[in-house]
Amino acid sequence: MKKYRNLLKNVFLIVIIILLMCISFDPVVGNIPSRLDRKYILNHSFTGVKESTKILKGSIQSCNDLIIDIIEQMNKTLYLGYLENLTAFGPRVTGTNACHEAGDYIYNEFENMDLDSRYHYWEYGGYSDRNIEATLLGVDGTSDEIFIICGHYDTVANCPGADDDASGVATVLSAANILRNYGFNHTIRFIAFSGEEQWMLGSHEYAREAYENGENIIAVLNVDMIGYAITPYQGSNIKIFKNEASKWISDFTLNVSEEFYEYIFLDVIPLGESPSDQLYFWEYGYDGVFYHEYEFNEYYHTPQDIIENMNITYATKFSKLILATLALLAQPGEVNLPPKAPTISGPSNGKPGTEYTYSFNSLDPNDHDVSYYILWGDGHVELWDGPHPSGSNIEIAHNYNKEGAFTIQAKAKDIFNSESNWSYFEVEIPRTRASSYHWFLERFPLLDRLLGLIR
Repeated sequence: MKKYRNLLKNVFLIVIIILLMCISFDPVVGNIPSRLDRKYILNHSFTGVKESTKILKGSIQSCNDLIIDIIEQMNKTLYLGYLENLTAFGPRVTGTNACHEAGDYIYNEFENMDLDSRYHYWEYGGYSDRNIEATLLGVDGTSDEIFIICGHYDTVANCPGADDDASGVATVLSAANILRNYGFNHTIRFIAFSGEEQWMLGSHEYAREAYENGENIIAVLNVDMIGYAITPYQGSNIKIFKNEASKWISDFTLNVSEEFYEYIFLDVIPLGESPSDQLYFWEYGYDGVFYHEYEFNEYYHTPQDIIENMNITYATKFSKLILATLALLAQPGEVNLPPKAPTISGPSNGKPGTEYTYSFNSLDPNDHDVSYYILWGDGHVELWDGPHPSGSNIEIAHNYNKEGAFTIQAKAKDIFNSESNWSYFEVEIPRTRASSYHWFLERFPLLDRLLGLIR
């Protein structure tokens, strides 16, 4: 009898062990919790991001409609356009003409978005080149917090670098194109680094200078190789590399993926450290993560790293997740609306050679200061006079030196470079009586001589 009891006990223990194994085993990613498990964990233990940013899960939910609007603007057409333009330069080895031309392209795209843009020149490790930076200033004047999204536009030799890393720079450009139309409490920087393939030279110098300048960079979102996926499973998962101090960014991204899963359809797999352009930000005490495709690209550093070997649907989904994460970290503030077209008032007619004063007034819906661009119609231009308080009358004098009909054109822009429509004002500068008299005598010189004899 005792023998049977021991046998039953052993069977019972085996059953318990099997049940425990079934409960804890995740058939998808081994010891990584499933999407539903992760959602439970986040809902119960997620502590949000750094104390300084004050972002909690509730604030994410309160921004849902705005974030969904932002997510839906990230599409394959926008993304692929930038990807094709970047890869058209061919291999973009740091220091070469192709790399230089690609940098100019990125800079011009930022400029066309009316973002504050600059070339960040660097020299390090026997190389020299440029990083390209664009800035979207935060609307909270009390905040010095900076959030960075970045990728690298250089490649190795004989490699078009579609996935490594035009895929990341296309995300950066797409994000800039979309987010420039919104206001965020904190400043966002969009950066394309060079020198990555020589061991992150450009980002090393950028991080060093930021540290020496005391810049308050809260998070770096580095996007490097996000477009390779062959199977549906690969196309449904992404990896995030992080150091221990940056775990909060990884957690936050995971939280965003859960909150907007029906728009993104990606699961996040957090991993440990791996080197890319966030590396030296870590070295200088800044937090950052490295977003990377789930399956490492088999065409890495080969001539076959081309768009045809990428999964654009996957890259676009990945970009949506990064975009939503960045927007929430930077905290949506007021939506920045362009100023109203300025009113123009002043004399509608006058004499040549006489100075007249004209008033310009533009009302900014967000009460931001405005500057005025004025075309006087006679070839003279006022280049962004200002900034001036919204809704205040600005008086500018002008002198028309010749007769004619002139159209004054004016537009306003706010401190975030959002521009109004044009306004128009017609001015007639007719001939004076004296000038008409002289014109008549010029037409009839014989009469002029006769009048001269009389005088």
